[in-house]
Amino acid sequence: MKNITIRYGSDTRTVTVDSNATIGDLIGNSTTRTILGYGDNVKALVSGVEQPNGAVPGDNTTITLETRANSKAI
Repeated sequence: MKNITIRYGSDTRTVTVDSNATIGDLIGNSTTRTILGYGDNVKALVSGVEQPNGAVPGDNTTITLETRANSKAI
């Protein structure tokens, strides 16, 4: 088990998860999504670097979620 802090905007939540939980698992958690109020269009950053959903964060990592920029093809 490990502790992960998830930040979205000014809201923060610390969760305890299995040691093999991925960033995608954390982002997809419906309870965390409801509490922090983010949608499907987010990216995860650790120390300012975007992380793939398959990455496994270490213990006591802080993940910052940001809304992805939308773009339209011309």
